[in-house]
This record gives sequence, structure tokens and C-alpha cells, in this order.
Amino acid sequence: MDPVIKIENLSKRFRVYDKPLDRLKEWLTPRGMSYHWAFWALQNINLEVEPGTALGIVGANGAGKSTLLKILCGTLSPTSGSIKTNGRITGLLELGSGFHPEFTGRQNIFLNARLLGLSDTEIKEKVPSIISFAEIGDFIDHPIRIYSTGMILRLGFSIAANIDPDILVIDEALAVGDAYFQQKCLRHLKTFRENNGTLIFVSHDPGAVKLLCDEAILLNEHQIVERGKPEDVLNYYNALIARHVSDAASFRIEKQKDKIKQPAAQRSGTFDALLTKTDILLEGSSTRTVVSGENVSINVEAIALSDIEKPTMGIAIRDRLGYEIFATNTYILEKSLPDLNAGDRINVLFNVPMNIGAGDYTVTAAIHTGMDHLDKCFDWADKFIAFKVLPETKASCRGVARLPATVESDISKADLDKPNELLSSIFGDAPAAINLNDDSSSWLFSGWHPIEQLDGEPVCWSKPSGTFLLKPGAKLFVELTVNPAQCDNSTLKVSLLGNGKFLADYEVSSSCWQQAEFEIPEDLIGKVTRFSLQTEEAFVPAKVYGTNDRRELGVMVKKIWSV
Repeated sequence: MDPVIKIENLSKRFRVYDKPLDRLKEWLTPRGMSYHWAFWALQNINLEVEPGTALGIVGANGAGKSTLLKILCGTLSPTSGSIKTNGRITGLLELGSGFHPEFTGRQNIFLNARLLGLSDTEIKEKVPSIISFAEIGDFIDHPIRIYSTGMILRLGFSIAANIDPDILVIDEALAVGDAYFQQKCLRHLKTFRENNGTLIFVSHDPGAVKLLCDEAILLNEHQIVERGKPEDVLNYYNALIARHVSDAASFRIEKQKDKIKQPAAQRSGTFDALLTKTDILLEGSSTRTVVSGENVSINVEAIALSDIEKPTMGIAIRDRLGYEIFATNTYILEKSLPDLNAGDRINVLFNVPMNIGAGDYTVTAAIHTGMDHLDKCFDWADKFIAFKVLPETKASCRGVARLPATVESDISKADLDKPNELLSSIFGDAPAAINLNDDSSSWLFSGWHPIEQLDGEPVCWSKPSGTFLLKPGAKLFVELTVNPAQCDNSTLKVSLLGNGKFLADYEVSSSCWQQAEFEIPEDLIGKVTRFSLQTEEAFVPAKVYGTNDRRELGVMVKKIWSV
């Protein structure tokens, strides 16, 4: 399969002028006179990305991440090298890029989509889905200069996500969104990936990179220095940060050599001290298998190769995806360690209850000074040992943490108006009518089969109990029919329930389309109510007609409305 992105020997140079006048001098003076200096944002980048890949790009500020994405999206040209992409590519780069501040949100949808290569016809088809996804309400018809940064993100992401790209490029934009919209974007990106879309994602959030990406690259000093699993690349990135913070020229980052029989995947530090052993002890004996909830000790040993003042030793436990679920050290625990002289061996024992869920875990160990390994890191060994946590005989929990939970319960009668108050507070915009050919069909909740077409009209079969939300008037109407087999010998009773309480029955005696009419109690009129249509028996086509359709069907509905 051909790669969807292929980059060969790509470099990007910017001309930097110390003074604005220098640019004019260079234009006016004879050829060969130079008043600028060259800044290489990218140098000799080689990269291939296969279709359906989610590639994370990490690196410090100024490493060249945004420059690479702009070249991918075509807003910058490389100085040398080549880049080839297959398929429609769109991106969410700098917040608000491609937007005109005086245009309304709706006008900017057309402007931005045209810049991305869509025709007017395509844009008009996608405008409703873009507006719906953005959820900015009436602001869509106001100038975006009055938008908050979060609203601009909503509109920008909605445009980028809804034009059906083959390659979606995102540069840190999700960081400014609120928690609700971030979760909505993440769900969309997961769906995009499941449909074989290619994602290029830049973020300083390691959790987002691990969650969304199956591969990552690390840019450092304008070059790709590491490529692999997101967890490994992010660990290398953390080590790079420690090296930049450290003032020791001897700071090194080393991958574990195969010939050295230690399980650590990666080590970094000045190596003024060396971690020599990490072990898990259960009742004094070494183990790699622990039952959830057991008390264990994690023993970390190190040897000083030079004099070290105020050392700190720490541990971190990561799950199988590389998420750090627990970390501590002697500094955080306010346990001061003695100064070390060259040749000293030190053992530190961390006593912890293993209150984590069943699964596979690793222990990372470190010796440094100060609160974390960014301050004079001597040795940081990632994934030093691996161990397994087994479930209790009587499993009391699921998930990552094993918290000491207890249960109490109490039942009392709620106020009669309480359900309606809660429904109104959550679903205050519930409609008074549900049509299957517009957005109001989303108010059909549980108990409905997918909408289908009958003689060119949308219809929907309920299950034996179909639930919907409505803000009713004095009467509620349902345009419905049933299968002839349901009312051959006798009438079919259809009951209406409101918030779980019986309201009325309607008897169906024929399979023609008809309007079922229900009286609504006075205490529910004008209040958002959870209604249910229940049929006394279900119809299964496979049993009556010998088809493969084994659905349980109640009534077929065209419309629900109230007056």
C-alpha cells in the first residue's frame, strides 16, 4: 500500500532580519549582498505515513512541529526536499487561521471551506452538520471578532472535521477547549480513525497522544530523533527535557543494550549514581505477582560514583498503556536521605498497599536531587521491572484503582414534580412534535429501531416499549400503524406511560395508518416528560413470515405531536 504521506530530505529555512531596514537594503543592493541570517526550522526530515495511521508529533517549543504541519497543509513551502500527500488534507493549525474577524461564523464556514477546496454545493450540504457540531447557537450569525477562543475552536474544529478529509492535521488546538468539547472532539477523532482516516496530531499532553496515536515521532533541534510507540517516544522526550534543564555536560540518554541483562527500556542521567536493583517484596520475598490489595515493598538500590548531596530516590508505577498511575519519592514523603560519598550503596524501601486493579504494570525508578528528576537527574530507568496484579478471590471492583468502598442506601418518596423539574433542567429545549425527517427525531430515546423509508417517507418501528421526550399540551397524537398479524383476531392495545406511570390506552383494530389520541394529565401539560409507548405483544417477522428479520416490533410511527 502506498504511503498517504511521503517526505524526503525536507528542510525549511527562514530569513531573519535584525532590523526592518535590512530587508530593504538587501532588495536594493547588488546581488550577493546579504543582510539576513538563516534559521533552519527543519533539516533533512524523512517520513512516511501509512493510511489509517494516527501519528503524534512531540517536541519542545521551537523544535519545528508547527512548521512541519504548515508544510503538510500547504500553507508553507519547503526550502528543499519533497513532500507528497494522497487524498484530501485539512488541518486545524493556529487558532482562527483562515477566519475573517468581521465575517459571521456562517460566512467564515463558506470562506474556510472554499480555502480547503470545497465547491459551493458541497459547502451548502455540510453547513447544517458543521453548525450542529460547533454548538455555538445564535452566535453563528454574528461576527467572530466577538467570539471567545473556545467558540473559535469549536467552529474551526467543526469545519475541519466535517469536510470528510483523508488526512486530518491538528496542532495543539484542543488545549483551549472546555472539557465537554474536548471529549466530543476525542470521540469524533476515534470515529475518524475507525473509518481509516489518517491523523497527524501535535500536542504537549502525553495522555492525549497515548490515547489517540499508535505511533509518534520526536522533533529535537529541527530533526527527527526518535520514532516508535507513543509511550517510548514520550519517555525519550521527558529525558530530553531533563537533559536541557541539567547543567551537566555528561547527561546522556541511553537505550538499554540487548547484551545487558536488565529489563529497563531506557535510561538517562549524568550517571553520577547508578540504579542497580529494583525489586518487589511480599512478606520479605521477591515476587512479580501480587494480589490486588496486598501490602508490598518496592526496594530500590543505587550506587554513588561521586559525592552526592541531598539525594532523592523515587518510583513510578505505569499501566500497560504507559499511563503513570502512581508516583512518589523521598522528597515528597519528607524523608531526607543522607549525603552519599563515592562508592556508597543506598537501599530505599517504599511500603505501599497495592490498591490497584488487576493487570500488567511496570516500575520506573530514579535517583536525583530535589522534587523530581528534572533537577540534577543522576539515573532515571524507565520500566525497570514488570509485574502483574491478580484480582482478589472475590473481586470487589473494576478499573485502575482499588479504593476501600463501602455502601449505604436509603429510599424515600420524591416530590411528584421532581422528575419534571429534572427533565426540564436537562432537556429544556425538548420539542412539542417529533418529525422523522429533521433533527427532532433525536428525541426518540431507547426502544426504537433505525429510521427507514416506506414509499419515500421516513418511518420508525418501536420495540415493545419505545421511549421519547416531549413537552406536551393537553393532547398527544401519534400517527401509527401495526402489522396485520398483530390485530387479525383481536384489537392490539397500545399504552402511553408518562415518567413511568400509566396514562391511557389506545386500541388498534386495523393495520391502516391512524392517529392515536391520548389525554395528558394537567400536571404534565407544558412540562418536559419522558413518555413510553408500550404494546401488549411484539411482532417478530421471522416467526410469522419465515424471514431473517428477528426484530421485536411494536408499532410503526410517522409522527408524534402535541397540542
